[in-house]
Amino acid sequence: MVFYYLALGSIFLLSFVLLSNAAKVNTTANRWLGVFFGCAGGALLAWIAEQTGLDIRYPYLVPVTESVRFVMAPALYLSVQYFTALTPGPAWKTGQHFLPAILFLPLLMGGSAYLPSFAGIIVGTGLKLQMLLYLLLSCRLLWKHQRGLGIFAGNIREINLKWLQWLLAGIATMVLLWYNQVWQISSAILQVSGGMYCIALYMIAYAVLQQQEIFNYPQEDKKAIGEVLATAPVAPRLKLGELEALKEKLTGLMQQEQLYRDGDLTLPQLARKMDLSIHEASWLLNKGYHQNFYQYINHYRIEQAKVLLHTTDYDHLSILGIAFEAGFNSKTTFNTVFKKTTGMSPREYRQLQVRMDTDGH
Repeated sequence: MVFYYLALGSIFLLSFVLLSNAAKVNTTANRWLGVFFGCAGGALLAWIAEQTGLDIRYPYLVPVTESVRFVMAPALYLSVQYFTALTPGPAWKTGQHFLPAILFLPLLMGGSAYLPSFAGIIVGTGLKLQMLLYLLLSCRLLWKHQRGLGIFAGNIREINLKWLQWLLAGIATMVLLWYNQVWQISSAILQVSGGMYCIALYMIAYAVLQQQEIFNYPQEDKKAIGEVLATAPVAPRLKLGELEALKEKLTGLMQQEQLYRDGDLTLPQLARKMDLSIHEASWLLNKGYHQNFYQYINHYRIEQAKVLLHTTDYDHLSILGIAFEAGFNSKTTFNTVFKKTTGMSPREYRQLQVRMDTDGH
């Protein structure tokens, strides 16, 4: 039981850190995540109590921890929703997730005595299905977030929430261990479950520490970007006759001011430079170039990088230096986008240019 005690202490410590918002970023999302881990810690405490006889010594311990059991899964979902949403939804939508928890309370207050014996099985199965459903919905929210980043961000590595994928993988591992404890599917896994809980929790804690502020935009920009992400294709907000003039203006900005070399450039900033709304700037890129913001900006960055890699004045720069000069914020993103565009890595491209110059081609 030593590993179970260690896991229990770790999960409550993680809950406290998240609720206190020690990282000072993504406050609401982290606090909902703290609620989730607090409830999960309660579930683990109840199981330990039943295994060690603490439930007999402290008869109210298990009912108290069970009182928030149906809060656990919605708290996880709301955490991921706040991590991935630019603007929060209405309060009534948040409240509806907790209806099962409210309906469950009368059963703990003596109502279960008036129900048939199989009602407990239904409630227990419903709890496990609820956790599975909300975990899948959380994964779907993350997938939608990652899919939509290119619409408004030129560098997405810092906000693509890869760490949240690891966090959800750790939680999925804990859920599977929980299922195995309840249904005794594998005795071999049961013997090492305590240690596996600890490993999953440490992986989750490491993932949580990687987070940065995700949507560091003014509230007005958040609202506009949220509308662009949520809106299906609509009638153009600009007249088609204005398209060529706007494309010419945008090309001028790219060539003369080299806006793409700003690694933190976003769609709202570009829209302001063009004297357009965020909706109009997004429509211009989609209609005029058949690209989203990420694709359009990185096209210019790659072309700039190719020039730098071929220019002897920049031979002293490393690949990372070239990436920064072109407007990329990370070597990994630069290598990935460059290879996808040219079919070779930046290093291979530079070596090819050297050989061609040497051969006189």
